[in-house]
Amino acid sequence: MRTILKGAAIALALAGATLGSAVTANAAVGVPFDIGSVAVGYSDGYIDTDHQYHPWAKRSDAVRFRAAHKDLYHGYLNLP
Repeated sequence: MRTILKGAAIALALAGATLGSAVTANAAVGVPFDIGSVAVGYSDGYIDTDHQYHPWAKRSDAVRFRAAHKDLYHGYLNLP
């Protein structure tokens, strides 16, 4: 009887850990684009304020940034 209870407790703990990590992973999906984190924009992506390059997640983000910051947007690819 004790072995069954131990097994059930372990299975419950593993199921809870798996469910908890799935909820955490899905939470990042709905993060909105922060136009304030863009330092320089290009047609293929942008460099953020931490000097990291990112491709545009959506074309509408690039269009919105270009309209708001024409002086910081370059209509060419960011090639090395």
